[in-house]
Amino acid sequence: MSFEPRPARNARAGGGRGPRIGFLAAYMNNAYEWDIWRGVRAAVEERGGTVVCFAGSGMADPDAEHRARATIFDLVHPSNVDAILCLTSVVSPFVGVSGVEEWAHSRGLPFCSIGPAERVPSVSIDDAAGITQLMVHLINHHEHRRIAFIRGAERNQEAQQRLAAYERTLARHNLPLDPRLVLDGDFTTESGARAIRELFDRRQVPIGEIDAVIACNDYMAFGAVDELVRRRISVPDQVAVVGFDDITPARVHSPPLTTVRQPLEDLGRAGAELVLDVLAGKTVTLSTTLETELVLRRSCGCVPTSRFVLPDESVERSSAGDASTRAVLRNALEAELHGEPGTFAFALEPILRDVASSGSTEFDAGRRFADEFCTRMRLVGKEVVFERLTRLARVLHTKMFGPQAYLSTALVEHLPSFELHECAVSELVLTADASTPLGQLKLAFGFDAKTLQPQMVAYDGHELVPSSFESLRQRSVFVIPLTCGPQPLGITVLPAGSQDGAFYETLAELFATVLKVLEVRRGPARA
Repeated sequence: MSFEPRPARNARAGGGRGPRIGFLAAYMNNAYEWDIWRGVRAAVEERGGTVVCFAGSGMADPDAEHRARATIFDLVHPSNVDAILCLTSVVSPFVGVSGVEEWAHSRGLPFCSIGPAERVPSVSIDDAAGITQLMVHLINHHEHRRIAFIRGAERNQEAQQRLAAYERTLARHNLPLDPRLVLDGDFTTESGARAIRELFDRRQVPIGEIDAVIACNDYMAFGAVDELVRRRISVPDQVAVVGFDDITPARVHSPPLTTVRQPLEDLGRAGAELVLDVLAGKTVTLSTTLETELVLRRSCGCVPTSRFVLPDESVERSSAGDASTRAVLRNALEAELHGEPGTFAFALEPILRDVASSGSTEFDAGRRFADEFCTRMRLVGKEVVFERLTRLARVLHTKMFGPQAYLSTALVEHLPSFELHECAVSELVLTADASTPLGQLKLAFGFDAKTLQPQMVAYDGHELVPSSFESLRQRSVFVIPLTCGPQPLGITVLPAGSQDGAFYETLAELFATVLKVLEVRRGPARA
């Protein structure tokens, strides 16, 4: 089935320099969302466009703190983006897919979905096939019969499809469906641990009656493993645990996680291509499905635990070939540490295949060694970033009790070390109209590419940044809500760079603290 788009238009203020796509997501320190974002950004920028990532939360989330984050979606408007690409699976749990589509219709913008959709073009993965692969592997290869299932949010269509596939596969293998083994989850690590507590503590299922646990995503699988280990239940020797997604941490979790690999970056790319084609007035396929891949690791008992040993350094090699190999590996490692997971393992693969062809059986362990090595290197890099963020926090904490302009000066001195050469932090201006909490903003502190001490002017929230911030209007950015508990405080707009999502969320938390202190200093009368 195809989708006939409306005539393309570009009503965005300052448009004409390429399409500007609004990407709706939630927490950017989530590895699943981050990998999809990387694909979206790459595809849009390759076609001369930019992306505005609105990092909110689930729409109508019953949790007041999460709901405060979701106010960022009120800023999505034809004046700041030309079309919307929504990561529907994380935005829709509380309103359903139809609720998100109704919201998008009210924006009057072309809209596409990554994940399930009903009336708009979408790209998704074959959830049922992925779960079926996991189930068949556990049943046929490991001869497991008592398999528990941690499902996702109740209104999430992907979670529903995965649960249905679990039930169908049990039936095909003449295995009973035990309601005690179907557990609630919400895609978080904590909900995975909570499900295990529910299984053993409240439902009183004996450990001997459980062979395996399937979690609807990797984060819940991590939580399940952690809770089992806390109870001194060995994974996989006593209970196998498997997940879904194959986010980067799955490779180096202890034990490494058997899971279903979603092509996350490809999903992002495909979604971006889809919305760009709709925006260009092209006829597109209404629904596109990408395939999944079963990835076997230690958590189900499949991967050998032998240690990978590099080839003997005493073996004579030509200096030219050795130097070339070192250069390739060095470049791949640099790319890996700058946000391209898997690059180093891919570059190392020819060496590992040489080892395997000479009679070694440790190729898989070698790949695991490469992933673990890169993860450790990334952790070292994160420690350095954390130290710099800590220094910035100390400086801001001292500056926020003096003239407000000093905060901008502090950012000018410290943010360039993170390759951020502009930044806007704006506070909420209270108005009589509370229908759009972030409708009126005022620059609190920040700097742009031309002005290190910009004027602290009020402006319409739909502009995202004051008019003087020309550079931020022309590049890919994160728009992150600044909140204190259930209270919206303002927003920060940050250029998309080489840091990971956890960095941006941490920086936003720091800015929110500063805004709260400024509010308290000012007293009850804010303007």
